[in-house]
Amino acid sequence: MSVGSSHRWLAMCVSVAVSLTACSSGSDTSSVRATDSAKSGPVPDVVIDDGRVTDDAVAAATDGKDANPALIEAVTEELMGMDEPDRLLVATDLSRRLELQAAKVSGLEAAIGGAGPTQTALDGAWAQIAAPVDANRPELSALAEAAPAPAGFRASAPPSAGGMAVIGVMMGMMSLGMVADSAVSAANGFKAGEKDSQTLSSGSVIGGSVDQSTLSMKFEGTQDGVAVTFEANLDVHPCPDANGKFDISVLIDVRTSKGDAGSNATIDMAIDGQVDDNAALAGAEVVTNTQWSGTSSGNTELVDFTHTSKGDTSNFATNRVGSGTSQPFVNMAVLFSMMFESIVKDKVLEAAQKAWQSGRCVDLKVTPSAGPKNLDPGAVVDVLAEPRSKVDGAPTGGNVTATLAAGGKSVEPDGSPVPADANSTYTAPDEKKQSGTVKYESRSKRGVGKAEITFETGAAAAYRVVGGLQDWQIDQVVCDVMVPFSLTMPGVGVAEFSGGLTGTYSATGIFNFSYAGEYGIVLSDGPGSPGTMAASSGGSIAGEAGSGTEQYVLTPVEPCAS
Repeated sequence: MSVGSSHRWLAMCVSVAVSLTACSSGSDTSSVRATDSAKSGPVPDVVIDDGRVTDDAVAAATDGKDANPALIEAVTEELMGMDEPDRLLVATDLSRRLELQAAKVSGLEAAIGGAGPTQTALDGAWAQIAAPVDANRPELSALAEAAPAPAGFRASAPPSAGGMAVIGVMMGMMSLGMVADSAVSAANGFKAGEKDSQTLSSGSVIGGSVDQSTLSMKFEGTQDGVAVTFEANLDVHPCPDANGKFDISVLIDVRTSKGDAGSNATIDMAIDGQVDDNAALAGAEVVTNTQWSGTSSGNTELVDFTHTSKGDTSNFATNRVGSGTSQPFVNMAVLFSMMFESIVKDKVLEAAQKAWQSGRCVDLKVTPSAGPKNLDPGAVVDVLAEPRSKVDGAPTGGNVTATLAAGGKSVEPDGSPVPADANSTYTAPDEKKQSGTVKYESRSKRGVGKAEITFETGAAAAYRVVGGLQDWQIDQVVCDVMVPFSLTMPGVGVAEFSGGLTGTYSATGIFNFSYAGEYGIVLSDGPGSPGTMAASSGGSIAGEAGSGTEQYVLTPVEPCAS
């Protein structure tokens, strides 16, 4: 499924034996196609009615061995045409029916005392879990400023009038949907080697480093002697290796019990992803194993199935179905598990891609040959950009693009990718006190690297110059030592300097003196800071040869009036 779409947390691009090659925002669901049309079963005329998947549609979802891709496609198309709150209600309804069926199959309903008391007990117990699950959202969003909570998520009730409480596996789907982005993004600004782990007030534990983000949630609730336990774990390695590989694992475990009767649902999803040369998601293999078990008076019933999808291939395998397990329960378990897979996969892949595209995984080192401060007007600066993995320090390869983002004058090439390690050339503005900001971005299978440099042409370096040699003594303000300037001793002579921190100079004056040589300026902290100048020359005065070195002290002064 394409990540980066912006409003489809419940856009159910279900992939039971179905290849979804265009499930992105605005995609045409008619492109959904079965990988094996021979296995397609019947499709009822009505698959969703009055906010619920019809019993006929549930019955047609699977025959217990293979999924029905035609039915899945029909349900998907109808859900994609709904508003988000309506899709949420459909999923919540299906989840509740599944949980109540699980209670019946496991013997939990009999232990509680009937269907009505079971629903009341489950609603009350799960309501106790909803509050801490919901609390994760603002806490994690606060840790990841760039990862606001997705609209439409709330664990305690769906955003629609007449909604119902959320229970069971639906709580797991919603909780991960709410916080996956924030949980991963919280470590996007980490430096290589930096690690952190925090226990939130809700009891959830988040861990982060450059190459890993983890989230662990465990909550419990009890009502009328019915105990429910919800556990979710997320482990994301968002930084691709040298071949562009990354991996994600998701585990949801939901348990409901009273006495020796109970049910347990476990969904274990493993994602092996691939990043392309442009740091975009190229594909992923997803393996989802789902197990529902029910225990009563020492007897256990089990539903166990695995769905594997990669590119245009998809495979559904029934590993085991207990002899006493009802077919409607199996069908709902398959349908909802695939819904869970599709939604959670989309969210965690989106979070991982945002991580490796944020600059989290790649250090982009940019080295200018001069500056970047106090450049001469019109100066030409070569810049070397070297992207390196923050995980292992290796060169990432790929391309680097330099873009003049603000100010002047130019960068070449501007906006065109260059193979890494990459060279570019910045040309400074032609005036003093001007700046130009160049942004650099590298893209490769290892992710995105980001850097920027602001170049500045220096202000006029005005100094009071005091010193000299023997009878040649100077006390004079020079408006800018970075351009040609002169030092004058009235009645004696004048010395002309080429300008800049190093250069040449010559002096002429009375008694036919004529000297020439080189000079050097040393400033303690660049232009504008105190310094010294030494000027060594040779020549003659009154026909007599001589040489010497003048010493000057340079004290910064206010710029000269224009």
